[in-house]
Amino acid sequence: MGGHGSENLSTQLERYSGTSWEIELLLFAEAERTERATPRKRRRVREEGRAPVSRELNMAVTFLVFALALKIFGYQGVERITEDVQVFLSFEETEDLLMNAVNIFKDVLLIVGAFVVFSMVAGVMIGALQTRFLFAPKALKPDLNRINPIEGFKRLFSLRSLVELLKSVLKVAIVGIVVYQVLKNRWDEMILLTEMSVNDAFANFWDITSEITLKSGMILLALAVFDYFYQRWEFEKSIRMTKQEVKDELKEVEGNPEIKRRQRQMMYDILRRRMLEEVPKADVVITNPTHFAVALKYDPDTMNAPVVVAKGVDHLAFKIIEIAKENDVPVLRNPSLARALYYKTEIGEEIPVEFYRIVAEVLVYVYAKKGVRI
Repeated sequence: MGGHGSENLSTQLERYSGTSWEIELLLFAEAERTERATPRKRRRVREEGRAPVSRELNMAVTFLVFALALKIFGYQGVERITEDVQVFLSFEETEDLLMNAVNIFKDVLLIVGAFVVFSMVAGVMIGALQTRFLFAPKALKPDLNRINPIEGFKRLFSLRSLVELLKSVLKVAIVGIVVYQVLKNRWDEMILLTEMSVNDAFANFWDITSEITLKSGMILLALAVFDYFYQRWEFEKSIRMTKQEVKDELKEVEGNPEIKRRQRQMMYDILRRRMLEEVPKADVVITNPTHFAVALKYDPDTMNAPVVVAKGVDHLAFKIIEIAKENDVPVLRNPSLARALYYKTEIGEEIPVEFYRIVAEVLVYVYAKKGVRI
C-alpha cells in the first residue's frame, strides 16, 4: 500500500527484474560509499599493506639525489675515470685485456655503483616516509586474485591503469624534452668532445649528464607533488565506507545496542534485588511519602555513622515502603530529609555530616518506640 520509499531492497529488485542497468543503479545507490574511513578501518587497511604512495615522488627524488651526487663528487669522479681510461688506452698487451680492464676500471665501477646505491636508498627512504615505515606481513601472503586473469583484465582496463599509462607517457616525454633541450643548447660542446683531451671530454660529458638529471628531477618533482596529493585523494576515496558499514563496525566495537541495553537491564535488576534484600535489615525508612524513600541502617559497634542501604523514587520507593512494612521496619515521613538523602548519598555510603543531628533525632525516636535503650 505504501509508496516506493517504504519498499525493501528485494521488492525493488523484483520490480526491476527486467532491466539489469536499473538493478545496478539501485545497488549502487544502496551501497554508496559516502562516509570517511574510521580509525579501525584505517588500521585494517594498513595491516593489509595498503597506503598512499606516489611512485613519481620516488623517481623525482632519485633523480635529484643522483644529480646532487654528480655535482658534489663530479670533479673527483672525472679525474678518477680519466686516469683509468688513460691507463687502459696505454695498455699494449692484449692476452689479458679483459682482466686488466676489470682491474683498471674497478674504481670507476665502485663510484658508479655508489651513485646508484645512494640514489636507490634515497628512493626507498622517500617511499618509507610516505607509508610511515609500513611493514605488513599480511601483504606477503599469497593471494590468488593477483594471478586471476579476470581480475588482472579488470585492472588492466581500469581508470587507475589509464591514469598510470598517461603518467608514464608524460614522464618519458618530460625526460625526452629535457634531453633534447640540453643537447640542443650544448650541441657545439658535444661536437668538440672528440677534439678535447680525455679529462676535458669526461668533464663536459659529466656536466651535461648532471644538467639533464637535475632538470629532469626538478620537472618530475613538480609532477610528483601533484601525483602525491592525487594518490592520497584516490586512497581516501577507495577506503570510504557506506553508512551501513559504519553502523556494523560500531556494533562490533561497542557491541550491539540491544544486547548492551539488555545487559544494563540485567545489571539493574540484580542491583535492585540486592538492594531490596537489605531493606528488612534497615532501622528506619524515611519517605516523602509519595515519591522518595531512603532506608537507613546504623550499628554503633561497626559504623561511624548511619549508612544508606536502599533508596528509590516512585514505583521503587513504594516497593521499599511495602517491604519495610512487611518486616516491621519503621517508616517515617520527612519530605525534605528524604529528598536530601536521596540526592546527596549513594547506596552503601554513610550519610554526610550535615545530616547527623536530624538523623540522630529520627533514630532516637525509632528506638524509643521500639523500647530500645541507647
